[in-house]
Amino acid sequence: MSEKRFFERAEFDGEAEIELRGARHRVSLRDLSVGGAYVLSSTVVPSHDEAVTLHVVLPAIAEKGPRPLRGWVRWVRADGFGVQFGPTGALDTYGLAAYVAKAKAHI
Repeated sequence: MSEKRFFERAEFDGEAEIELRGARHRVSLRDLSVGGAYVLSSTVVPSHDEAVTLHVVLPAIAEKGPRPLRGWVRWVRADGFGVQFGPTGALDTYGLAAYVAKAKAHI
């Protein structure tokens, strides 16, 4: 599989909720970028191209609570799936970019 990511990603050690088919499920994230996330879950199994909303607290804007990041499933594996985010507003883009920058600065 060829690498198609445009944004730098950073490991994310935290939980989130994924909204899928009208229900919310607790999941873990393996990594996060401005463009998407690797969602770890063996119980939530979406279809390729299925629309989802990831609800995650971004540390730089934690006071705003969980942010609803809408996107589409781009691939599915045994341990989880990849979500590509759709357009995000300025606040969410800032929160995502700040997280990645801070995580990469600590490497």
